[in-house]
Amino acid sequence: MSQDSPPDQPAEEHPGIESAYARSQKYDNVGMRALAGLFLLEHEFRRVPGQPHLARLVVNRLNRFAPYDCAIFWTCNRRGKVYDVTISGIIKSKDTKPTLAWGRALGKWLIKTGYGNTQITPPMVDMENSMGNWPENLPKSGLYVPLRGQEGKLRGGIVLLRAVPWAQPIRIMLDQLAEAAAYTVDALDAGVHGRGAKRGGLGKYLTRFAIVLLLALSFLIPVPVNVEVPAKLAVSNSQANVPRGPAQIDMRVPPQGAMALRPGSRLKTKYQNTQYELEVEHITPWLAGLFADRQLRARFVAAPDGLAPPALTSITIENASMPLPLYLLRGPIAMMRRLMDLD
Repeated sequence: MSQDSPPDQPAEEHPGIESAYARSQKYDNVGMRALAGLFLLEHEFRRVPGQPHLARLVVNRLNRFAPYDCAIFWTCNRRGKVYDVTISGIIKSKDTKPTLAWGRALGKWLIKTGYGNTQITPPMVDMENSMGNWPENLPKSGLYVPLRGQEGKLRGGIVLLRAVPWAQPIRIMLDQLAEAAAYTVDALDAGVHGRGAKRGGLGKYLTRFAIVLLLALSFLIPVPVNVEVPAKLAVSNSQANVPRGPAQIDMRVPPQGAMALRPGSRLKTKYQNTQYELEVEHITPWLAGLFADRQLRARFVAAPDGLAPPALTSITIENASMPLPLYLLRGPIAMMRRLMDLD
């Protein structure tokens, strides 16, 4: 007689396995949250408008996957000079100036040591003379992560202070985050992105070219000039009584008044209610006489007796024009001449 086989029985459950799975899932969730926080921060780095926003992201958002008591962030130039120190929970003001000075000294010390990703310990702090003003409410242990780009040049640093040691996976993620921050600092300095992004790359050079082009084209914009300027005869005191020439006259005119003059310009002057009209024949270059009177020779085209006036104090420039930039420079040149006692 055959014996019926027993029905299939469910596998015996082991409470230890379920608890192990629960613990593993808990650790996986923590690790995934930390990894997601890392990716989100790197994404935010690419969208910051400037270095102050980058600093606030670092000191205020790193605690989402790396708990700490205090975060210090600074940037430096390529020669290692520290600037833009930011400390979590500290607003820049007159009262917090000593604390920010401590953060700057901390950055200088760590840059000088040349450390890489290094855990800071109390003996290290106590042995450093510049760290004698360490805040009493902060632990003397933490993690220092330098900001180094792909070229290996130091652009700043991050210090996270807490009494608990740092696990190796977190240190690796912070290294990755520091490299992204270093790239952001370089990109902001170069104008690749941020508020200066529109001026970065090719746009920066196009903007410079456009400025130079506009400046060059402004010299083609004529400004009509009809102004009375001081002038004097180009003769010495010993020659003051020499006979007057019949048709030509040499004069000296300040450069801010003579910029508009060129051969063919018409001049008018009046002496003892007698009107004289002249035409410029020759004048020294304005660049050579920028801070000295320009010498010119003019020919009389209208004079009662055809002779030069015995004295000259001013002339009126007519039928002349000058480039816009030179017209705008008349005032500054006159001021510089007064400061240099050239008038």
